[in-house]
Amino acid sequence: MSGFPKMAIMTARQIVLLPALLVSIGLASLSAEMPEKKGVEKSSQKKSTPKVFSLGKGVADDVVLPFIPSKPRTPEELKEVDSAAWYMTGRLREARNDFIGAYEAYKKAMEYNPNSIEIYRVLIRLASGLDKTEEAIQYAQKAVELDPKDYELMRKLGLHMAGQGRFEEAVSFLNKASSSPTINKKSGVYVIIQHDLANLYERLGKKEKAAECWEVVFNALTKPDQFTFEYNSRSQLEAKQGKLYERIGQSFLETGRLKLAVEAFNKAAESQKGRPGILKYHLAQVYFKSKQYQQALDSLQAYYDAQLQSKGRQAYEFLAEILKALNRSDELIPKLQKLAEKDRFNRTLNYYLAEQYANQGQFAEAEKIYLDSIGKSSDSEGLAGLITLYQKNQNYQKLIETLSRIVQGGDGLQRIQSSLEKMSKDKKFMRGLIAEAQKLKDNDPPGLDVYSGYILAKLSAVADQKEAAHEFYQFAMDSAAKHAKPQVRGTWAYKLLLEYSFLLRVENQYGELSELLQKAVKNPLLAPQRIDLLYRLADARERNGETAVALKANAEARKIAPKFPDLDYQHAWIYYHSRDWDNAIVQMQDFLKKYPGQKKSVYLVNSMLSNTYVQQGDIGKGLAVLEEMLAADPQNPTINNDLGYLYAEQGKNLDKAEKMVRIALKSEPNNMAYLDSMGWVLFKKQKYKEAQEYLERAHKLPGGDDSTILDHLADCYHKLNKTKEASELWKKALEAAQKSAFPDSKLIDQLQKKLNQ
Repeated sequence: MSGFPKMAIMTARQIVLLPALLVSIGLASLSAEMPEKKGVEKSSQKKSTPKVFSLGKGVADDVVLPFIPSKPRTPEELKEVDSAAWYMTGRLREARNDFIGAYEAYKKAMEYNPNSIEIYRVLIRLASGLDKTEEAIQYAQKAVELDPKDYELMRKLGLHMAGQGRFEEAVSFLNKASSSPTINKKSGVYVIIQHDLANLYERLGKKEKAAECWEVVFNALTKPDQFTFEYNSRSQLEAKQGKLYERIGQSFLETGRLKLAVEAFNKAAESQKGRPGILKYHLAQVYFKSKQYQQALDSLQAYYDAQLQSKGRQAYEFLAEILKALNRSDELIPKLQKLAEKDRFNRTLNYYLAEQYANQGQFAEAEKIYLDSIGKSSDSEGLAGLITLYQKNQNYQKLIETLSRIVQGGDGLQRIQSSLEKMSKDKKFMRGLIAEAQKLKDNDPPGLDVYSGYILAKLSAVADQKEAAHEFYQFAMDSAAKHAKPQVRGTWAYKLLLEYSFLLRVENQYGELSELLQKAVKNPLLAPQRIDLLYRLADARERNGETAVALKANAEARKIAPKFPDLDYQHAWIYYHSRDWDNAIVQMQDFLKKYPGQKKSVYLVNSMLSNTYVQQGDIGKGLAVLEEMLAADPQNPTINNDLGYLYAEQGKNLDKAEKMVRIALKSEPNNMAYLDSMGWVLFKKQKYKEAQEYLERAHKLPGGDDSTILDHLADCYHKLNKTKEASELWKKALEAAQKSAFPDSKLIDQLQKKLNQ
């Protein structure tokens, strides 16, 4: 039922609905007075006829007169009228499928009548449909405040919160729903809410609370006559009751409700006909929990006798746990052996048995079980077990062979990631592995292949054995080039090239990287990757100081792909990196005209353009570019930092500069460049003690021996009368500036003057 007074709704219909309907059926205009009849003259003495709204001949017979209240409306009444008018406008727009327009109209109605739950209900529905999630939640929260008895709305809001991962809030609303004085605690809706709460409590790790909710669900399922279940609610639960009973039983077990746990597990067994072994497994858990260890062992045996595998490794770990509680751990391997004899194709069981052999130092027995179970497959679980076994007994050769099998298996590397990390951190083990691998590599024919060479290179790189990493990458690439399969000569060669390139870049070995990429560009099997290879080659050549050759490689790539933004960006970057400012500006401006829609690249080009102007001494232009960028992206940390720093360099807008750099620091508190900028801004504001704190933090970070940072900190020390410290840092700054790839003559002159003062 609507929350509007009848008068308000009628007025709204007169003022809004009818004119709008007329427009919708195409009437050109509405007359403000009755139409005149032919042949009848107007009489000036005739009493004036009140103006009315006519529907026009043939459309309707009744004339609607405007409503004139005998008593002027109060401000509150006027708000109700306006609210009703906007509400009816929303209804009309919604009928025309103008949902955005309807939503805006309903919002207007809500502004005039913020206590109408009917309006909030409509807004919730439309906001959800228009993907305005946060607004829907806000309206729902308001509606719940207005009507705390509306458990359906509270439940929907709770489920919506849960869908967003806001579990605590979801629990709060679902609890309110279940506590509503209007909800029937024997209804299906109440039971479903308890089901939802149990799930949420489990997610939050609140096992006791979850078990309390599961009790309600369990009672509803086992005593249906006591509940007034709706068909849909019951079918929701019954559709999954087998697994649901099992889950409920597990919850009861974990919270010490052992009697209920047995009942739930029995129900699970009834629902999953033909699987008594599962019931026995769960009963074993109950016996174990109640410290009846022998009964637990006897009950668990029924699960094994049925040769079930649904509980996976957990079933054998449970056996070990029971035997430990009975002080009979020495029986574990014999029992596992008997089980494995009866269930020969159970890989999980076999692998667990192999692990126990390995733990006892019986490596040959463990290896045999692994190899027999794996066979010719690429089962990653078994191969991972072999890796661990060979690592334990330091059988390097077999470890290398197994690593090769895992690499060829596809996703096997993910399975042994933790094992590889442990290996790489064991320095003694890595020395032995590398030594053995080098021997195998030098054999004729080599005892390594593409795949083992690749994984050994990765392991060596992670273990900081760079020389060995280079050696194995080179071997793997040479092996790939000679391989019989074209796929290996192509796909694997490219994969190895990318990984080895990364290592060379990290070590700044751009000369070697350039030669490597130059060969790859000529490889016909890598023709599909030619553009990418030329791009990488141009980058490596430029970083190696070979600008002309870099431009040539870039030009060749652009000839193949003339409309590829990344290549045009690189063309401008090469001039920028080589400090050819004039050509850099031309290329950057061309890029900005050609690719205005490439937002990320446009941002980078503008950043380079600003710095280019600054390097040329035209700080005004540099500032202008950054200011335009900031206007488009006011919270961008890098732009705020760069512009703030330039303001500080100019000694202007210092308060604004400080705010801007603080925006940058908020995003990355330990960013060396941002810390230096803040220190420099504070220095310019003559806050030397505060400046010292930021500059010292920047100096202590990796890369903090940059000549500019050292110079800034030395200037700060000088102002604080720390003359000796200032002099030492100026010397370091001068050395760093002189050793720079692009020595800044202006900075060098300034530093020399400071040292001579």
